[in-house]
Amino acid sequence: MYVSSIWKLSVPLRVQFFLWLVSNNKVLTRDNLAKRQEVSDPTCLMCNERESVTHLFFDCCVASLVWSMISDLLGLKIGENFEYVARLWLANKNHELTNVLSSAVIWSIWKLRNELCFQGVPWTRMKSVLMMVVRMIRRWVPMLKQELGRRVEELSGLLEKEVLLPPQIEWST
Repeated sequence: MYVSSIWKLSVPLRVQFFLWLVSNNKVLTRDNLAKRQEVSDPTCLMCNERESVTHLFFDCCVASLVWSMISDLLGLKIGENFEYVARLWLANKNHELTNVLSSAVIWSIWKLRNELCFQGVPWTRMKSVLMMVVRMIRRWVPMLKQELGRRVEELSGLLEKEVLLPPQIEWST
């Protein structure tokens, strides 16, 4: 469905292929694995809800917080669901920066999930996910057009600065 647009993204080929798998619900999340074999624990490693593509990348509390922070930086509500993100991929030229960031967020969440699942890395905090996104998009900058690369670098600096701030306490009255 979204294949032709995904291939135009300015991200590495393996990430583009992964995004194609996500768009076709073919990523081996625990619900998809259960269709092939018995899965002893069908829950998300970050929140203990049932793991599916939609849950892992959009509905999980960790994903929701990441999308919220990215939305605040972009000044654009993004990450509510896959269809919304994919619509921006279809309008690639108008949303190149958003597409690079959304691709990095989805890929980073997947990499974190796999570290938790297969390498026994313990879940520590949200900052680790956000820093993974920062490092990811910085590695992609040399592959981007110069203007887009500059905007991505600028945004990665803002995100890193936000991540490194101490937690804020808000009082409600």
